[in-house]
Amino acid sequence: MATEQSLEALLEERMKLHDGTGGIGDQSSKNKNVPASVALPPGMQKNQDSTSEELWRELNRTPLFMTSLDDTDGEENVALEALKALAYEGTKAEVAQNFREQGTELVRLEKRYPEAREYYTKALDALKRPPLPPDPEEGPQVIEIDEEAEARKERDIEEVCLVNRALCNLEMSISSY
Repeated sequence: MATEQSLEALLEERMKLHDGTGGIGDQSSKNKNVPASVALPPGMQKNQDSTSEELWRELNRTPLFMTSLDDTDGEENVALEALKALAYEGTKAEVAQNFREQGTELVRLEKRYPEAREYYTKALDALKRPPLPPDPEEGPQVIEIDEEAEARKERDIEEVCLVNRALCNLEMSISSY
């Protein structure tokens, strides 16, 4: 209760400081405790004169809100490319495991066999790809890896992906009848 009163007193004091400047508070408002106009944050000021269609198009370019990858309209989408690159970060086994888990989610939850088969194929491709060259800007990275354990892990993931991809192919052929 005391905190609410002190916050209200602080708000009233701030409103008095900005009285008549068109900034935080404008005393011509009907309710003296509610600011009539609030300055937009700098990131939102560029969108102030945009139409709703332009805002919607820009929102669909943001990876979190995208409904499909076709919303890029042939333009480069840096945020989307960065997220795609993250899928290949880590050891071969880690990358393949990530793709395998995504395929498994598609099969288990949604029975989307064609998409799941693509993820299992990506996992197998990740296991076959050569190691990426080190980034010259980052300098040499020394990572200690137990090569035998890593090879066993890669072999296990490969077996599971081959079996799961075969399951997808079987399910797709059965459902086409």
